[in-house]
Amino acid sequence: MSLHFVFVCGGTGGHIYPAMAIAESLSKLGVKKISFAGREASMEEKLVAEHYDFNKIQAVPLKRSSFWANLTLPFKLSAAIMRSIKVLKSTQPNAVVATGGYVSLPIVLAAAWLKIPIYLQEQNAVAGVANKIGAKFAHKIFVTSETAAKQFKNKSSVIMGNPVRALSAAQNSPAPVEFASADHKVLILGGSQGAIGINEKITASLKQIAGLKKCAVVWQAGLNNVESISSNNSIPDNVHVKGFLDDVYAYIQHADVVISRAGASTLAELLAFGKASILVPFPFATANHQEHNARVLEKAGAAWVELDNAPNELWTKVMKLLGNPAKLEDMQQKAKQMGMPDAADRIAENVLADFPEFKGGAQ
Repeated sequence: MSLHFVFVCGGTGGHIYPAMAIAESLSKLGVKKISFAGREASMEEKLVAEHYDFNKIQAVPLKRSSFWANLTLPFKLSAAIMRSIKVLKSTQPNAVVATGGYVSLPIVLAAAWLKIPIYLQEQNAVAGVANKIGAKFAHKIFVTSETAAKQFKNKSSVIMGNPVRALSAAQNSPAPVEFASADHKVLILGGSQGAIGINEKITASLKQIAGLKKCAVVWQAGLNNVESISSNNSIPDNVHVKGFLDDVYAYIQHADVVISRAGASTLAELLAFGKASILVPFPFATANHQEHNARVLEKAGAAWVELDNAPNELWTKVMKLLGNPAKLEDMQQKAKQMGMPDAADRIAENVLADFPEFKGGAQ
């Protein structure tokens, strides 16, 4: 039997990368027909279209800050659903896989209308609006933790972890040059745009950091922030300010401690590598989901949490970990226990189990 899966994702890499990871795992298991749906000239088209057939749909975000801006939402959503119905009728998939975000909602509702099986994947401890609505029609919902599973009490939720890209290459990689001769290695992740809260705390801690000569710090400050940070501050020799890290997995692999925001995909990567972390959740994330994500790791003993508006103890916490190898190793072990680097493969296998007539590569 030949299977066709349509994936829908979009808005942020946190929704797109898990979808691509699951799609890759399905391909490895012999599924030859996979396509994606998303907005035209979007991040999802940019990341996906090179690898898979891409169907263009409409999608309309909910404006949380303005009632009036949402008055036309029902009409726009209806049009988006009609377009999605046309896409699904033309592609005739066996199932739809959605990884959340407002971009996924029209396809999910269209699939429900056409009675096409729906599989949802939720990355966060607090489910997004699209997945909460889509859960009413989903055959299965793949979640990352018990906390997330509790939000889908009446549905078939399965704890599988958050899919991440293949780790094998990084696990065998040499240490990046900045880390090569250091006794202690700290990685600071703020994403391509940087993280203002983290950047401010690290800037205020530079004198402390300078005192640890044998500690190398790689600080991903954001593409737009490198020049201002480098020029306005006296950067110690052991601090390496970067705009973006293309080979971020190599840095994560060799870091002792990682300071980061608490987006679901980043946390999944940190856990997959078994890394102790100090998490500074983005305070304006929808439904404060980053703090909820971070607290799950903190409760399990895999991370410490510091909020943007809390007193700046960020580097003090780093020094406490570096100065206590037993505590650092304990956090690393607990992170590793939580990590599910094979989540994408497990999700793909679980989905294909619902199609017993599928014979893998024999299509």
